[in-house]
Amino acid sequence: MPTKRPRARRTTIGVALAAGLSALLTALTASPAAAAVVFADGFENPAIAGDFTEYAAGQQFGPWTVTTGTVGLTRDWEAAEGDQSLDLNGFSPGAVARTLPTKLLTTYRVSYALAGNPDNGPLVATGRVTANGQVIDSFSFDTTGHTPSAMGYVYRTIYFTNVLSATTVLQFASTTQDAFGPVIDDVRVESCLLVICPAGAATAAVRVA
Repeated sequence: MPTKRPRARRTTIGVALAAGLSALLTALTASPAAAAVVFADGFENPAIAGDFTEYAAGQQFGPWTVTTGTVGLTRDWEAAEGDQSLDLNGFSPGAVARTLPTKLLTTYRVSYALAGNPDNGPLVATGRVTANGQVIDSFSFDTTGHTPSAMGYVYRTIYFTNVLSATTVLQFASTTQDAFGPVIDDVRVESCLLVICPAGAATAAVRVA
């Protein structure tokens, strides 16, 4: 009479394979290494000599180009990462842009730290993020209760899907109409592999031509 040992062995192997596959999927979804970093910058380059250095439209600093108005690299207050952050209102509303290599039909995740200039009392600083001129995020930050040593940075995450272009111009712009506006830091762009996209991220992403 045949025994049931082979069946038990097959069951054991099946359980082991399922457990191994589950562990692999968990590792892939949890590991930051699964993300392909396209660009990362904390506004540390160049290291400024004083507390504030202003740049005007047409000027470059590090990997960024000022596209409108004025912006300023600053050490005047707490940074989200490193020692410097970017004030999107130098002495007027400004914007900065960076051209990124992007692949067709690929979704990208953009994250950045957001705060506001705390030096003029309570205000709501506003701005937007665009990819190839298309708005992918509109933001605001209330500086009430925040100080230069306690900026209260919040991290924002947005997605865009590149449809046609081999490059994408990523731009951060202030829409605050005075000298006190939004502050950004710790910008990261990663290609969104299936193993790191949260559910629905690809379908919710803004499509960029």
